[in-house]
Amino acid sequence: MNPRAACGGVYLGRSMEELLQNRYVGDVGDYAKYGLLRIMTADTGFRLGVVWCLFDDESHNDDGRHIGYLKDPIMRRLDPDLHRHLTRIVTQGRRSVKAVARTRILPKETVFFDRPIATPPNAKAGRVERASHRGAWLSNAMRSTSDCDLIFFDPDNGIETKSVPVHSPKSGKYIFWDELMPFWERGQSLLIYHHLNRTAPIERQAEILKEKFSLRFAATAEIRCFLFRRGSCRHFWLVANRQHAYKLMLRTEALLQSPWREYFAVE
Repeated sequence: MNPRAACGGVYLGRSMEELLQNRYVGDVGDYAKYGLLRIMTADTGFRLGVVWCLFDDESHNDDGRHIGYLKDPIMRRLDPDLHRHLTRIVTQGRRSVKAVARTRILPKETVFFDRPIATPPNAKAGRVERASHRGAWLSNAMRSTSDCDLIFFDPDNGIETKSVPVHSPKSGKYIFWDELMPFWERGQSLLIYHHLNRTAPIERQAEILKEKFSLRFAATAEIRCFLFRRGSCRHFWLVANRQHAYKLMLRTEALLQSPWREYFAVE
């Protein structure tokens, strides 16, 4: 398996890219996540692994429409090079994670893992099949990113919720605590995307999640929450191990000294 491009092929006459949630690519959330990753990995010598949790397309909703920032000169100044690349991807109709990997907007040694996290919707898979597929997905993700220092997890919705168990057809929209732990236990630092919801105020959601992170990870872990405010509010949770913590905290300070400080709050 090529660890840099693990997804591909054709399924029932449509390419795998057409079947997955690639319409998010290039929206303002993508601008934030790749801007953050560029700053957090700069001058660190860390090898980055990007684990895209690619889920089935849900084109019945309007997600991915937030691309107005591409015409905003203020947003362009945050990271002109990244802004230019994402503008080109969107305007040329190439909204896919493979296009992101090809543009080299992240360090050249970055490992991209893009196998679908869930079974195809028309595969009629039951609990056993979904669990088997998910287990294989996790094993492949771990194998592909074994040489990485920092792993970025990019699920549609974020960290698991009680209302969606792991055997649910919708579980592919979440990353589960038990799936994060093997990466941490082998010495890698983690950065996890989480989309906030309307169940509680933002501050309360952050408090709840920080308690959960603290309970699950070693007392030596440095845990930081990056809140991005533009359109929908998004969290990025950093769990840095002792070996990486100093450099990652320096990069956090660099973020707060950059133009991005107007859009990111760090807790």
